[in-house]
Amino acid sequence: MNRFPLQAAVAWLLLFLSPGWLASQSRNAVATPAVPVFSGNEQGSFKILFGGEVIGQEKYQIVGEGSNFKASGEVRLTVDRGAEKATFNLRTMLQCSKTFEPVAYQILQESGNNKMRARVNFKSGMSQAVYETGRDTDSREIELKKDVLVLDDNVFHHYIILIRRFDFSKGGTQEFNAFVPQQFIAGGMSVEDKGLDSVSIGDKKVSLQHLLVDTGELQLDLWVNERHELQKISVPKSNVDVVRE
Repeated sequence: MNRFPLQAAVAWLLLFLSPGWLASQSRNAVATPAVPVFSGNEQGSFKILFGGEVIGQEKYQIVGEGSNFKASGEVRLTVDRGAEKATFNLRTMLQCSKTFEPVAYQILQESGNNKMRARVNFKSGMSQAVYETGRDTDSREIELKKDVLVLDDNVFHHYIILIRRFDFSKGGTQEFNAFVPQQFIAGGMSVEDKGLDSVSIGDKKVSLQHLLVDTGELQLDLWVNERHELQKISVPKSNVDVVRE
């Protein structure tokens, strides 16, 4: 699939969110047997670091709405582009059922005068996506697994939903299906419980539970506290860390 023009300017930064980060060809995803039910609300913010330097922030909230819940976020990234710096702003909203089935997703990404907007309506048959860049509109359809997770480019609070889907009582390695709206790709991934780990958060060492996300082509490290709240994401291959503030 081709990436979209504005998104392409950021893709080099977070390599784990570039085309192919999901193993859509090399592995078949298997749904986890038991799907939990959403409960409780959450909000917070993350620092985004590249090479140890802060380059952005994400603010998010996840709240219940009747029989559904909504996860929304705002991301701001400032990256070097030659001798200049470019700032990217993303606003996202994901609506899911209480059993984590996605209903609708939208994202607006802006950098200067450039804008990209995407909207996805999830259906039991073919899900529909519309992409707008200001000059062009592109409509697409894709058949997605029933239990698909939305894990979009540079939207880190989506991993909180992945963690809520993980069965900690079962542990071990669990398989999931994922969809990246900005890239319009879907595929499989596994999450493995690696147990307790000593990890650096700022200038402190803390003991956190380590989850290893393996897409078949790339690995991501997630660390959560005893309440299973996401504290840190690390992508060694791209030298990116995301840390709760």
